[in-house]
Amino acid sequence: MCESNVYIKTNGNEELVMENVAAITPCGDNRFLLKGLLGESKEVTGTIEDINLMAHKIVLVA
Repeated sequence: MCESNVYIKTNGNEELVMENVAAITPCGDNRFLLKGLLGESKEVTGTIEDINLMAHKIVLVA
């Protein structure tokens, strides 16, 4: 499986936003639409700090 967990980093602390994210679509103005494996979706705001596909982890900074 190629899903990743997405975290938002605020003041140096990472908070899990969504698990098993299968797709990320940029929506402009530092917004991203996260789409889950089971069809769920969530829009988040931040900038990309790190994408580590081997660790299945994506970190956005708020």
